[in-house]
Amino acid sequence: MTSDIYQAPEADLRQGADQGQAVAAEDREFYVVSGRKFLVLMIGTFGLYELYWAYRHWKNYSDSHRAAMWPVMRAIFFLFFAHSLCSKIDASLLSTHKKHSWSPTLVATLYVVCSLISSISDRLSGMDGVSIWVSFVAFGVFPVLIWCLYRIQIAANIACDDPQASSNASFTPANFIWLAIGFAIWAVLLFGLYAAYAGLPY
Repeated sequence: MTSDIYQAPEADLRQGADQGQAVAAEDREFYVVSGRKFLVLMIGTFGLYELYWAYRHWKNYSDSHRAAMWPVMRAIFFLFFAHSLCSKIDASLLSTHKKHSWSPTLVATLYVVCSLISSISDRLSGMDGVSIWVSFVAFGVFPVLIWCLYRIQIAANIACDDPQASSNASFTPANFIWLAIGFAIWAVLLFGLYAAYAGLPY
């Protein structure tokens, strides 16, 4: 205990700063998540995580700017809002003079093209007389889709002053539930492709 009555209580100030940082993380302009966690969840759930990921980006942006929008709808139809999100992230980077080398228009366009190719191949694969190799197209463009979304996320982390996303780098119980669901999806998809290739009934 100090005899200086004018000295600030250091422990209380540090505790308050930590609490303030936690609140600020929730109120950031965009969704922040570490690259490692993003890749594990996106790949592990075969892209299912994208729905929640897109929702959180638009929810954060809507709350931060008090903008009238439907984050759920923008997440469901992210194909039509990918360019908008990339544009808003890039505008945030430019307005705060943060340097980041990326091409938001190219990333968004590549995502849209690959999403359309994946969707079309999924529909064609269910038709009679279509080569089974069409089923592999979705797997072929999947890494490109993940790369595009990963680039968007890295830019968002930088825009939110958390390049390493230390505020959201650890896995939660809910994440493991998502991964369990994703494992089941992967198992079904891989078995279906194997059965189609081998000519087995499924």
